[in-house]
Amino acid sequence: MPRAFNTLSSRNKFAKRHYEAIATAIQEARRSVNGCNDPIAVVVEELADVFARDNSMFKRDRFIAACVPGANVRARSNGGAR
Repeated sequence: MPRAFNTLSSRNKFAKRHYEAIATAIQEARRSVNGCNDPIAVVVEELADVFARDNSMFKRDRFIAACVPGANVRARSNGGAR
């Protein structure tokens, strides 16, 4: 499985609140997956909800597309501007 190394700059490190928010999203996803054909999609949706609440500029569709196996997930060097 590919791993992301050094993907966060020193000023963009996750804080405790980020880990807690992600853990809560995964808990919610686990509650919702019963009978679901694609439990990973539930996790992706829950995480997208967390990120959207945290950042009004968050691009939900872009995140979901980046979660597809083989998608390019590297951030753009120009700050992500489109």
